[in-house]
Amino acid sequence: MWGLILSGAIVIAIGLILMVEYGYTFTSNPSAFYFTVGSTDIAGMFLLVLGSALILIGGLFKR
Repeated sequence: MWGLILSGAIVIAIGLILMVEYGYTFTSNPSAFYFTVGSTDIAGMFLLVLGSALILIGGLFKR
């Protein structure tokens, strides 16, 4: 089931972009560094978990 594996990889890539964007906001103004969990952070983590699950399910069906 390459469809699930490839779609999981795309979802993980989008999640990584969100996480990098979230981290970049801290480097753009280092004097205001204060870590809080925001909606972008939660969305990125959710997409990473969802993409990992898609890849695992695709790997199970590929057997």
